Amino acid sequence: MEKTVDPHTGHLFKATHEPNSGGKPLQKPKVDIPMASTTNFNLNKSPSHLLHRAQQIAANHSAAALKAAGVTLRQFSVLAALSGNEGVSQSDLVNATGIDRSTLADMVARMEKAGLIKRAASKADARAKSVSLMAKGRKALEKAQPAVDAADAALFDAMPKTKQDALLSGLAKLVEDTEAADAKPAAPKAAPAPTVVKKAKPKAKAAPKAAAAPKAAAKAKAKPAGRKKK
Repeated sequence: MEKTVDPHTGHLFKATHEPNSGGKPLQKPKVDIPMASTTNFNLNKSPSHLLHRAQQIAANHSAAALKAAGVTLRQFSVLAALSGNEGVSQSDLVNATGIDRSTLADMVARMEKAGLIKRAASKADARAKSVSLMAKGRKALEKAQPAVDAADAALFDAMPKTKQDALLSGLAKLVEDTEAADAKPAAPKAAPAPTVVKKAKPKAKAAPKAAAAPKAAAKAKAKPAGRKKK
């Protein structure tokens, strides 16, 4: 037993813990106290979270087939948007796929280098480029499409047909309304009201002091003093 000196009395007393087989005192186990939740946010009731999870599930279903076709899910979207729409502009592809402009520009450059698509000067706008499918891109689209169709079907396997239609129409309406709102030109900002600078009122001129009353005629015109009579 380990003995300890009481610092107050100087007496020896036994330790309150027993040594273990290694000769070291046993330590009290740590107790993890769960932290109180700081939010009541429920992920299972968040549309943005659930849509993201559904997209992940769909991507996982089609990942293997898309890889075999040599394209990514975003590249497949570009190929599908071009199918039957030869010669569209990159701006049209941005609107059709929802991919942001800078990302799409990089993707199109890489896909052209890979021989999936081709770009040419637009006949309608000399500043724009028209994009079309190449034979290799059409072949990749045809190879990947069955897998994407299967992934879409797998998402609806456990869902009644009526709910499938409601989900599709709801998602389509959400996208349509959002794009329409984004396409509206921003309302011009109202011109700020001109600052009115109040002019200080001119101080009233002090009334001119009344001219001092003329003093005795002596001051105005001195009268000659009369002579004394002799």
